[in-house]
Amino acid sequence: MGKRRDKDQVRFRGRFERTLDHKGRLAIPARFRHILESQSDGAVVLTRGHDQSLELFPLTSWEEFEVRELLSLPYSKIQARRYRRHYTFQIKEDRLDHQGRVLIPDFLLSYAGIKKEVIIVGEIDKITIWSPEEYQKFQDSILEHFPLDSEEIESIRRRDESKR
Repeated sequence: MGKRRDKDQVRFRGRFERTLDHKGRLAIPARFRHILESQSDGAVVLTRGHDQSLELFPLTSWEEFEVRELLSLPYSKIQARRYRRHYTFQIKEDRLDHQGRVLIPDFLLSYAGIKKEVIIVGEIDKITIWSPEEYQKFQDSILEHFPLDSEEIESIRRRDESKR
């Protein structure tokens, strides 16, 4: 198995446009491919994300996410079960092929509204994959809501700091 970087070094950054091949395979940008190889020898988990996007994790990061975010939830609560199942009901564990591609199954393509063209975005600890249409809708929403969202995030930070 290849060397694994410290989890604090996982940093997916950047935006790329790609086209799926005729089999539904996505060529991962070289910059991201190197991180996936160093983190988990190319083993990845692909699942539904938020906002009609897909999320791609190095397997090692996904396993940490499972423990931190999914297994820690009280299974007796319906909201926790729905949240957990959002991620686990439509999931694919895979490995990048020798050309750095991952096959996206039809059920995930359908969820994200992806036909052929995709937008790939590095979101620090994971990669998100979007249809151009959903990406543009969400980008417009970000621009519209950013001022209020920034204020709310700052309020949350202050509240958290006061608890320390």
